[in-house]
Parts: sequence; C-alpha cells; structure tokens
Amino acid sequence: DKAAAQAAADKAAAQAAADKAAAQAAADKAAAQAAAPKTVIVDIPTGTSVPGCETTDACFSPAMVSINAGDTVEWANEPTAAHTVTGGSPATGPSGVFDSSLLMAGASYAFTFDEAGSYDYFCMVHPWMVGSVSVN
Repeated sequence: DKAAAQAAADKAAAQAAADKAAAQAAADKAAAQAAAPKTVIVDIPTGTSVPGCETTDACFSPAMVSINAGDTVEWANEPTAAHTVTGGSPATGPSGVFDSSLLMAGASYAFTFDEAGSYDYFCMVHPWMVGSVSVN
C-alpha cells in the first residue's frame, strides 16, 4: 500500500531528523563544557623551602601547566614555610603580571590567564622554585 509506505518513510525521516538534532545538541553541550573556563590546581609541596626540589622539577606540582585563555591556575601552599608565586624568573626578577605576595602555610592564590602566551614564575623567598604556565 502506497500510503502506508509513505507514512513509514515519513516516520523514518522524522526519526532521523530527531536523531540528528539530539546528536548536534550533545556535540554542542560537549563543546560548551570543553570551552568553559576551568581551574587547575598546582601544589606547593612540603620540603620545597630547602634546595633539592629543582633537580626533579618538583618544587611546584606540576611544574608546567598548559591551559586555555580564560582558565585559572590556583597554587595551594601545603607546607609550613611561606612562599610566593611571582610572575617572572630569578634571573630577570618579577614580570609584574601576577604576584601572590607572601603565602602562609595552608593559603592559596589564584590567577586567571586571559591572554595566550608563556608565563614563567618563581618563589621570591626560595628562588630555586620555578614553574611555568602555557596559555593557548
């Protein structure tokens, strides 16, 4: 019967359109979640207030972070020693881009990176402590 065949074809086409719309909605949601700003935690482990951690890039954990523009990095100071998270390097000094000032034990500092680039940082109290943030 021609009418029944047309109805079945129409139903199949409607289902295909609904499936395509659902797939597009899922893809849009995944893209939005991927693009949503995130926060990356960098720990300042115990034992970094004495030289030695720099030999294994363990003064900041992780020492190198890669994020997207608009993401935030939060440094968490675990040990009993006070530290800073200061943009720049021990060789050239502070860059002026970000600076936590003195972070006491248990304190944290967060900075949102809005512009792509490479950002080195160090602890002004313990200059062997260095790390970097790469912003895409």
